Amino acid sequence: MAEWLRSARESTRRRAKLSQSTGACHRVGSEASASAYCLPARIGWEPGRTSSRKKHWNRIAESDFLWRSLSLERWDCSNFTDQHLGTHTWKQFFLHQRRKELQLALAQPHNFIYKVTKNIAYEMELAYLSGNSLTMKEQEKSIICSVSPKQELCAWDVQEVGDVAGDIYTFTLPGLRDVSKVTAFQYGIALLHCSPDKKWVFACGTYSRTLPQVFLTESLVRPSEGSAPLSTSLPHKLCVSACWTPEVKNRITLMSQSNTGKKTEFITFDLTTKRTGGQTVIQAHEIASFQLAAHLESPIWMGANDGYTIVFTNGPYLLLFSITGFLLQRFEDHQAAINNFWVDPRYVLTTSKNSVHVYMWEEGGRHPYLRSCCHLENIWHDPTTHGCISSVMCDNASIVLKVTVSESSTLVMYSLNM
Repeated sequence: MAEWLRSARESTRRRAKLSQSTGACHRVGSEASASAYCLPARIGWEPGRTSSRKKHWNRIAESDFLWRSLSLERWDCSNFTDQHLGTHTWKQFFLHQRRKELQLALAQPHNFIYKVTKNIAYEMELAYLSGNSLTMKEQEKSIICSVSPKQELCAWDVQEVGDVAGDIYTFTLPGLRDVSKVTAFQYGIALLHCSPDKKWVFACGTYSRTLPQVFLTESLVRPSEGSAPLSTSLPHKLCVSACWTPEVKNRITLMSQSNTGKKTEFITFDLTTKRTGGQTVIQAHEIASFQLAAHLESPIWMGANDGYTIVFTNGPYLLLFSITGFLLQRFEDHQAAINNFWVDPRYVLTTSKNSVHVYMWEEGGRHPYLRSCCHLENIWHDPTTHGCISSVMCDNASIVLKVTVSESSTLVMYSLNM
């Protein structure tokens, strides 16, 4: 079984190379969506093959085992069952998810519907309650939320919650039911990030001399009475940003800066648990680090994807480095300095003045690692006000920006209409 799966993948790679050399392409939305993973209807065909051999490969190309294996390799869908599929096959599931991923990357400005909210004050960053879910629905709702000045969670239909006292609250989704409250620091929490597999929670306090902490999520969701949640410290102070790696779910990269801002360092850790003396212990292993060259500006934002690269901004540039410090790519799609930035497992968004640019991660960590896609200009144009983009994010079907004007904010929402 494993042998023919490897053979099928090899044939896929050969056919992908052949398609590239002949200039073959497919329209997004068709069954044969443009993707290196999407197998052709007659996989493995080569001149001179016997009829029985071709029938053998065609059976493999329709095998649920093959398409489920490819799906598990790309997405966290281990809980997705035949019941979720309904009348659909795993091949249809795979191609449907790929079409959803590619539609934003291939979109043009005229493919978006534009909406703007009234001026409302939002205290914290935006977050998606929905988005990129693994379903067979053609059109999914994009639901976003933020925190109002009254400390209320508010949600909107487009088509990480910490507090100032150093406490971590855990809620259920989508009902937002309060599960637990754990005191993590004596001071406020500046950074709070959950790992892609929801196993770990990274927290960093507002006091710069406090070491960042990584908690085992289970100990936050079900805290033991009278005992502190299971955690470990990461031995690097002056942490200003951090990001988990979607492809290596126990890997996190920290960005630290000196008080003067002239020295920036990136440090990457792998987190593991170990049973010692009948107790579970969290261990943090530093696997790579590098210091940014002095002539480069200290970045404000950073992100990661495959576990071996880091992306961050530098003036008008978007830079991609290896975790050991080698420059891999540089993009200059904005005329002015990038003022906001967002990364998820599929996309990277950058904003500058009145524009937003969309990048897409290449599959399997292949070069080029990032691909420049759609550019939207004049996303906020009001001659009577001077607003700045204070937050940006997207899912497979929408782009949402928060434009701050004085003490109020406006949501600018673009939803795909393809």
